[in-house]
Amino acid sequence: MATTRAKRSKSEPRRPERKWGPFAGGSGVAVWLNEFQTENGTRYARSVTFAPRRFRDRKTDEWRDGAYRPVDLPALLLAIQAAHDYCLSTPLPGEPAEQEEVDALADGEVPSDPTTPF
Repeated sequence: MATTRAKRSKSEPRRPERKWGPFAGGSGVAVWLNEFQTENGTRYARSVTFAPRRFRDRKTDEWRDGAYRPVDLPALLLAIQAAHDYCLSTPLPGEPAEQEEVDALADGEVPSDPTTPF
């Protein structure tokens, strides 16, 4: 089955569906919604990207990617967990939501996730 990516206008910037960060040093996590054209119509999938830690090289005065430091890990772990929870709890376009979520939204309640710290 062949798939092709949907083309966007060059003037239309592509933005993540959801992101966490930037944290100290510029690191962060983003969830992207990808659209594919297949023989069966438009399909969607999500991907997750990690922004690297950035620093300015004193010798060349240019921005460069660096390694994560141990102090970066707690924030990244929370962001990765939040991204994972988001991907599991948010249906893709065209997919039905869980029935209890539909009922809660119909009652005017906003469902909360007590395991997500932010």
